[in-house]
Amino acid sequence: MSLQPNPNVNVNGIGIYVYNGMFSLDALGPYQVFRSAGLKTFLIAKTKGPIKMSNGVTITVDKSIDDVKQLDVLLIPGGADATALQTDTANNAEVLEWIKEIDKTSIYTTSVCTGAWILGAAGLLEGKDATTHWYRAEEMLAKYGADFKEKRWVKDGKYWTSAGVTAGLDMSLALVNHLFGKEYTQAVMLDLEYDPKPPIQGGTPKKSVPIIAQLMKDMYDFFLLPFVDCELGTAGVCLF
Repeated sequence: MSLQPNPNVNVNGIGIYVYNGMFSLDALGPYQVFRSAGLKTFLIAKTKGPIKMSNGVTITVDKSIDDVKQLDVLLIPGGADATALQTDTANNAEVLEWIKEIDKTSIYTTSVCTGAWILGAAGLLEGKDATTHWYRAEEMLAKYGADFKEKRWVKDGKYWTSAGVTAGLDMSLALVNHLFGKEYTQAVMLDLEYDPKPPIQGGTPKKSVPIIAQLMKDMYDFFLLPFVDCELGTAGVCLF
């Protein structure tokens, strides 16, 4: 089965920006979906070399942001405190400027999970509908001028954002479907045998037992609340 020539997202390819401490599935899940769809997909880091993800897995990246000047699709994965550091406009200005430059000519600019924080820090979500990981999602997107939508994935013009981690698979499949249609997407899903059926209900705060949802929120607060509070201009100490 051949790809449709229009719209062509295979000229400059799909670039996934990766960084130390990111969630592995945020990047590698969409990577597998796009590669299964026959799309030219590759990883890009600030500098070439090893990237250690939050789960301890290390990958080697052979493209740096200096090597890539144009992309058809840019995807930004998320993480936890490592992602918060990526939003630092003082110490990570080079990457944020690169993201803005790539966005000027990209066909689609996308994020998975808290990767939306990075798009927001680059000024790309102002006035946009978007989603992100459930942790303080409305607060986090509001500070970047975005309107949080409690959905698995959200499309607003050229900007596609997904909720946490596994939602990146759904968003990536949705983008494949948008580009190439139902039959092609079903072929990709069959290639991956994508037919998720978790053993129990859960995965979102509303579908989880309240005490579990609260404990998970408390755990994230331990690492991230200073960042949230500081960025929102309330109490707390900046991480930076």
